Amino acid sequence: MHHPALMIFAKQPIAGQVKTRLQPEFTAAQAAEIAELLIRETVALAVSSWPDPIYLCGAPDANHPLFQELAERFNVSLLDQGDGDLGRRMQRALAYGIERHGAAAVMGCDVPHCDWDILDDANAALARGRAVLGPSEDGGYYLIGVTDARAELFADIPWGGPQVLDITLDRANQIDIDFTMLPPLRDIDTAADLWLVARQHPRLRRFL
Repeated sequence: MHHPALMIFAKQPIAGQVKTRLQPEFTAAQAAEIAELLIRETVALAVSSWPDPIYLCGAPDANHPLFQELAERFNVSLLDQGDGDLGRRMQRALAYGIERHGAAAVMGCDVPHCDWDILDDANAALARGRAVLGPSEDGGYYLIGVTDARAELFADIPWGGPQVLDITLDRANQIDIDFTMLPPLRDIDTAADLWLVARQHPRLRRFL
């Protein structure tokens, strides 16, 4: 049995650099404030639902007061995402987690409304050596967990586009990785997403 690491991917919440698709409905400063709340909520969710090691992986690095505060409060480890596209950074973080814990998952900060039992199921599958994938409604995924960070799953993928999930499943098929699928969730990228998710997630309502 592995003790899979959860690598939470978060961008430093700097106005003008995060959640730009929330504009024009929100200002750059509000978008950064929303990004900060999503990061806080995601870390709190992970700590309450994931029994094994958790890393907060910051972009461009983890040197930000918010990350340091969360690491201290929740006793999670900090890691820099480093350079390269999203695929390269995810592969590197997964390889780091796998080397130390036998299995690892990467999760973004766009689904703080994810139910704790989804994370619990993902952890249980990974602990038994199964790969897991959590599809998002925009054609991407909110979580990927593996016991082997194969380059084929992460190289030359048009990140942020609607084909990410399909391409990933296709590549997995070619290299005989059979993903256990988690329930689909809606990423919070746009004001419409925020509005829809906030109806079920009260702590997001103050932005409406």
